[in-house]
Amino acid sequence: MKAWLRSIVVPTIMTVIMTLTAGMASGEDGGHVRVPVDSIGYALDPSQVEAVVSVSMERLDGQIEPGSDFSDSPMIGGICPHDDYVYAGPAYVKLMKNVNAPLAILIGVSHRARRVGIQGGLVFETFSAWKGPYGNVPVSEIREDIIAALPPGMVMINDSLHAGEHSLEGLIPFLQYPWDNAAGKDIVVPRKIEILPVLVTRLAGEKFQATAETFAEVLHGELARRGLRPGFDYTIIISADCVHYGDEGWGGRNYSPHGTDREGYENAVAEDRDIINTVLTGPINREKIKGFRDRVDSYEFEWPYKIPWCGVYSIPFGLEVLSRLCELEGRQPPSGIMLDYGTSLEPGINGLDAGDLGATNIATLRHWVGFTSIGYW
Repeated sequence: MKAWLRSIVVPTIMTVIMTLTAGMASGEDGGHVRVPVDSIGYALDPSQVEAVVSVSMERLDGQIEPGSDFSDSPMIGGICPHDDYVYAGPAYVKLMKNVNAPLAILIGVSHRARRVGIQGGLVFETFSAWKGPYGNVPVSEIREDIIAALPPGMVMINDSLHAGEHSLEGLIPFLQYPWDNAAGKDIVVPRKIEILPVLVTRLAGEKFQATAETFAEVLHGELARRGLRPGFDYTIIISADCVHYGDEGWGGRNYSPHGTDREGYENAVAEDRDIINTVLTGPINREKIKGFRDRVDSYEFEWPYKIPWCGVYSIPFGLEVLSRLCELEGRQPPSGIMLDYGTSLEPGINGLDAGDLGATNIATLRHWVGFTSIGYW
């Protein structure tokens, strides 16, 4: 009934696909709760989260790079991996320990959208909460007001895509983790956090800019109406992994333009780092965002990658929204610092299989993934 009523009250809905079984559970409030789809490589209970945090913290040199001017101000946004914790745990931790705000606006990848022919809009859901290791995380009430304010062609509501998508659920445990009061305490009290989950599909041509600007303006209006400030009250977290590389285990595809020997690996890593250093860090502007798209996006629907980054849509959209929000707030453009970069080969598992998390795939010169965390202040 709730979804049916919303389909009448909110005229902006382009597609409504409801699935009441997969990825859902009954909530205490009578609503439906999204449950995790991945059980391998990710933390499903507090002891696993705490094991990942403990091992990761031992490997971190500090929150942000020495000499940065941003250490005393709250982080307003970030790019976070969604790869397995056993590989990317330190990258998650290094970013998420900088999140101070109680509202996280999550910009995610929809791995299935292209496969089922969906493009051209932003995908919302109707869950009352998302299940995490420390309990349910409520979805912010701001969602309904934003959906109602967006133009008809920009909005899709698809619980099935959200229920089967892992790119945002991996962020939940680290958003719940109490970074400021967990050390040395017998009972860990999770942070109070709300989320606004959005999946980004392909936005072709001028639709990319129009959608990003419109979403940012609507979002800013609702945030400002509630008196919410960037960094202090809300943070934008973009889910993305870097290059997917190799000629084995990729469904028959060859993702190894540099070869699969050690030199090929080093060249691919250098390419990843160059993308990060040239267009994703420092002051972010429209030229850099376009530069990222030109580097990784083929601008084709059937095969969207020049370089197979699992963030080809989420990163430019999220950064455009973050930049526009800063402009509307009268702030300087967001400035990014790379907090971590690694691959599933280096550092690899490296002791992070604490809690028996396992890994969803192999890590060899013929099959590996890059990941980064970048904070924006």
